[in-house]
Amino acid sequence: MKTWARSVITEKLFWAFLFVLGLREAPLHAQGAFKTISGSSPSASALSYELDAETSVFGIGSANAGSRNVGNITEISSSASLVLSAQVRDTVLLRLGVEWQRYAFNPEAQAPIPDSVQGLDLAIGADLQVAPALLLRIEAHPGVYSDFADISWQDVNVPFEIAGTYFYSTDLLFIGGVYVDVDADTPVFPVVGIRWKLSDKWLIDGVAPRPQIQYRLTDKATLFAGADLREATFRVGQQFGQTRGIRKLNDAILDYFEIRAGGGLTWKISQNVDVDLEGGCAPYRRFDYPRADGYKVKSEDWVPYLRIALSAKF
Repeated sequence: MKTWARSVITEKLFWAFLFVLGLREAPLHAQGAFKTISGSSPSASALSYELDAETSVFGIGSANAGSRNVGNITEISSSASLVLSAQVRDTVLLRLGVEWQRYAFNPEAQAPIPDSVQGLDLAIGADLQVAPALLLRIEAHPGVYSDFADISWQDVNVPFEIAGTYFYSTDLLFIGGVYVDVDADTPVFPVVGIRWKLSDKWLIDGVAPRPQIQYRLTDKATLFAGADLREATFRVGQQFGQTRGIRKLNDAILDYFEIRAGGGLTWKISQNVDVDLEGGCAPYRRFDYPRADGYKVKSEDWVPYLRIALSAKF
């Protein structure tokens, strides 16, 4: 039991080190000029919006609960978000939006894996300039996180983040803070990250969930390689365990972990619109039911995937 607890803590610390909540796109008024962490040109717009959408398709991989094989799974993961930002003061940017994510696995009928899990939430927060070179983001994500089999108030959760970005220079940023999710096995953990522009061509973007190395091939094309680290918490249905012969999984909390490794190309369609084309493999996926005696299902096959994503900022 102690060994299991230590492994969980170690894994959570690893995720915490890499998980930094998308702060690289946050606008701010720092060091006397309105900038963005992503390095885009200055903007004076009082109202802006960000639109992001992506879909990933996986091959077939086996899943195991301990030493017992529970069949094969595939995966189609999708997400979309629209966030509006309003500059209400020189040092305050308010954020309001809607976000959606979905993981569909197509498991065998008796496998202790949901057919799909989804999250539909609001993004409510603010970016605050607390010093000339320091940005603070506070943001909550109230919403429904479940398999949408029988939605109830138990499916509602409000994870939130508090994180700061320090501009050491125009080429080097440090990020740190905390992420809180009361439904997760470890409800509070620290987060850190770094973004370092080595030259006009090379960039180390150590910001999760997609830490990577980037090489600017042309003004419109950027090559990248790195990881994609995903963690999400959902509640499964009240009859989920019963239909699979494992009653302790009824109404259980599911912590889903996924690690990808890959590379691809970002193509700048216009000044404000980018498209990602990516391929790689997922060597590790885990379905963890921490409040059901730590019941776990793992898929450790090296499964290929393809991903396409669209990002627009106006």
